[in-house]
Order: sequence, then structure tokens, then C-alpha cells
Amino acid sequence: MKVEDLLKKYADGETNFSGIKLPLANLAEADLIGIILNEADLQGANLLFAYLNRANLSNANLVGSNLSGASLNQADLSGADLRSANLHGATLQGANLQETDITLAILLDANLVGADLRGADLSGATLIGACLRGANLRQEKKSYNTNLQGANLAGADLQGVNMKGVDLVRANLVGANLTEANLRGADLRQADLSRANLKGAVLTEANLTGAKLIGANLTNVNLVRAQMVQAEMPEANCQGANMTHVVLTRANLTMANLRAARMNQADFSRSNLADADLSEAESIGAFFARANMIGANLSYANLTQADLMSANLTAVKLTGATMPDGKVHG
Repeated sequence: MKVEDLLKKYADGETNFSGIKLPLANLAEADLIGIILNEADLQGANLLFAYLNRANLSNANLVGSNLSGASLNQADLSGADLRSANLHGATLQGANLQETDITLAILLDANLVGADLRGADLSGATLIGACLRGANLRQEKKSYNTNLQGANLAGADLQGVNMKGVDLVRANLVGANLTEANLRGADLRQADLSRANLKGAVLTEANLTGAKLIGANLTNVNLVRAQMVQAEMPEANCQGANMTHVVLTRANLTMANLRAARMNQADFSRSNLADADLSEAESIGAFFARANMIGANLSYANLTQADLMSANLTAVKLTGATMPDGKVHG
């Protein structure tokens, strides 16, 4: 079938074009709302600014296709192959992208509000400036393992997004908005979250080993039992954070704000806390073996049963602090 035939039949009211083969087709700006193109071969097709709202593109071959500026609101793209596709500025509000292959695709400034991305493979994809508010990336079972490994999400809007268990290894999240996002159990090893806003986010049991959180906003974040070995966190703002049982061995927390944070049973062994603010922090039973705490502020902190024996406490401020033996420092 030729493009002209498809457009004519669609204009005449026909919508079902399942399995059609139109590789490299030019459908730029075409009005194809509600069309059925499941299992169609549209590899390399030009769908620039096409109207595909509520279209059925499930299991379609869209490898290398140009969907820049296309309208795909509420479209079904489940199981589709969008490898290396260009979706720059595309709107995908409420779209179904379950188990879709989107590796190395360009989603620059794309609108993915409320999209279902469970089990999608977005490894290596570019999502700079994309909006994913209300999107569902949650890993519910092994068959829904959303992969954002190495993805570029710099400046992306992920406020309140459910990313439980998502693979974000080596992802670029510099300056991203992750306010109140659910990242419980997420794999963020070596991810770059510098200057990201994680205020109120849930990172319980997340793996942030080797992650960069330079200047990140982590106020009131939940980091209970998170793994943060060798994390880079200079000047990070962790005020009021729940860091109970967090593992921060060999982490860099120079000049970090940990004021009023809950750090009971946390492991800070060999970490660098030089000039950090731990005032009013609750650090009952915390482990500071060989930590560098030069110039740190521990005023009015609760250090009951904390291990400070081998820490470097040069020039540390301890006014009003409850020491490991339970005595209040003068």
C-alpha cells in the first residue's frame, strides 16, 4: 500500500491498518487520530508533527522514525520498537509505553505527563527538559523492569513520579526536579544528581553507591537503609532528612547541611565531614570511625552511643551536644 492510498482510505472512514508495511513513509503533519497501526512497519518513517492521538501503535516498528512534535496523547505504543527514534517535543500525555524499546531515542522537551512507562527500556535515551509528572515507571514485578540506565534526564521534571525499583545506573539527573518522587529501591549507582531537587523524595533502600549529589537539595528526604558508599555530596542540603541506617562510608560530605537530620545507626566510617553542619542532628549509635570531622558543627547534636573514638575532631563545635556517654558538653 502507498501513503496516498492509506490517507485516502483513512479519510473515507477506514481506521484499521494493522500490520501495514510503509517503511520510510512520509506522513509529516498527517491527521491520523485513532488510527490502528499495531504491528505496522514504519521504520524510518517521517511523522513530523503528525496527529496520532489515541492511535494504536502497539508492537509497531518505529526504529529511527521522526516523531518530532507529534501528538501521541493517549496513544498505545506498548511493545513498540522506538530505538533511535526522534521524539523531540512530542506530546505523549497518558500514552501507554509499557515494555516499549526506547533505547537511544531523543525525547528532548517531550511531554510524558501521566504516561505508563512500566517495563520500558529507556537506556541511553535523551530526556533533557522532559516532563514526566504523574508518569508510572514503577517496577512491580520482574516483567516490568524499567531501564533508564545511562539516560540523560538533565533538568527533567519528575516531580512526584513513581520510580520504585527503576534502573538509573549512570543516569544524568543534573538539575532534575525529583521533588517527592518515589525512588524506593532504585538503582542510582554512579548517577549524577548534582543540583537536583529531591526535597521530600523517598529513597528508602536505594543504591546510590558512587553517586554525585553535589549541591543537591535533599531536605526532608527519606534515605533509610540507603547505600551511599563513596557518594559525592559536598554542599548537599540534607536538613531534616531521615538517614537512619544509611551507609555513607568513604563519602564526601564537606560543607554539607545535615542540620536536624536523623542519622541513628548511620555508618559514616572514613567519610569526609569537614565543615559540615550536624547541629541538632540525631546520631544515636552512629559510626564515625576514622571520619574527617575537622571544623564540623555538632552543637546540640545527640551523639548517644556514637563511635567517635578514631574520628578527627579538630576544631569541632560541641556546644550543648549529648556525648556518647550521655553527658552534655558544656
